[in-house]
Amino acid sequence: MHLPLRRAAGAALSAGTALLATASLILGSAVVAAPASAADPKVIGAVGQPLGIASGPDGTLYLSDYNWAGSVNAYRPGETVPSRTITTGHFPTSLAVTPDGTLYVAQSNGAQSEIGVVAPGADEVSLVMKVPAGTRWLAVGPEGSLYVVNSDQNSVSVVKPGDAWVQRIIQAGPYPVKVALAKDGTAYATNQLAGTVTVVPAGAPWPSHTIDVGARAEPHGIAAAPDGTVYVANILTNDVAVIEPGGTTVARRIPVGTAPQEVLAAADGTVYVTNSLDDTVSVIPAGATAAAHTIATGDDPARMVQRSDGSVVVVNRKGRSLTVLDGGPATGAAPTTGGGEPAAAADGGASDGAGSEGADIAQGSFDVALPAVAAGAGALFLGGAALLVVVLRRRRKVSGADGAEVWALD
Repeated sequence: MHLPLRRAAGAALSAGTALLATASLILGSAVVAAPASAADPKVIGAVGQPLGIASGPDGTLYLSDYNWAGSVNAYRPGETVPSRTITTGHFPTSLAVTPDGTLYVAQSNGAQSEIGVVAPGADEVSLVMKVPAGTRWLAVGPEGSLYVVNSDQNSVSVVKPGDAWVQRIIQAGPYPVKVALAKDGTAYATNQLAGTVTVVPAGAPWPSHTIDVGARAEPHGIAAAPDGTVYVANILTNDVAVIEPGGTTVARRIPVGTAPQEVLAAADGTVYVTNSLDDTVSVIPAGATAAAHTIATGDDPARMVQRSDGSVVVVNRKGRSLTVLDGGPATGAAPTTGGGEPAAAADGGASDGAGSEGADIAQGSFDVALPAVAAGAGALFLGGAALLVVVLRRRRKVSGADGAEVWALD
């Protein structure tokens, strides 16, 4: 599974590229400077290598530990250390929680990628949906459907609540990475290699249109605010593209920090953006045209989620920690984000997948209806996976929309 930072070969930001390439090989400790906001953020040390994050309807925080053994740590409200560990498949990445508390985990089993299903309150994966090998990002729709972004198949698959097979597969653009679900069920998927957003109306079998956000912008994180406004984080242009409700073009761009990666739209409409090279979060008030302030986080901030108490939790990957920000009141359900990662719902599920957490028919994303296979984590094996434990991100080449090679940090 891929950790979410990509850049074009020969593009600008050479200094930032060199910094990230070096930093990606080193897991540092969290360093939190004085934030720009009035209240200091709280920092919680994470167990293992934190990556995916999601919040349950009861406020439980789920954090995937990216390791061969495979586990997800659960923090009840008020806890600073996990009180429960959920056994999963190998190298769990993206997480998503449905309104009834069912947890979905993107994991692997050798060359086989999987979506593990954890029943509410359970301590291990009980069902496994087999999927083709490749990157998977998870998000949950407002009605509880699971959206699986299939980056390597250029598609998004949809699993209806309570099912263990794909109801529909919707074609997206080149290398979709995150999906955001609006309150009305419209899905928005960022196509990182094309610089576009695919728009899929609620329940539709194919997209209605595509929105251009910048061919060289490398859009990644995406979120839909409660009023329907969509926010897209552009890694290479250091801004957030704003798409008005029902809009077909970018209405405006909001400058943020360096290499913005994930976006979360909180229940009160406040937008949070993780700036991965700055180790900060930009805070944009609802409807604003500029960020109000910037808050320091730990090392390499990425996915975020909002808990039922309104707080926003940021995963600091290389810092191996969580930064907890005082958010606005969680009045009503916030839309899921896309990321790995997803905004949380006040009384419903949340995901880190695009949100965080479009969908479409493509080459064999889920080639067959996904059979639900009862599987204990003890039966899962991954040959040669030890090579992935130390090097969490490696460089590889993929083809961009125009055929140009693009470097990816996995």
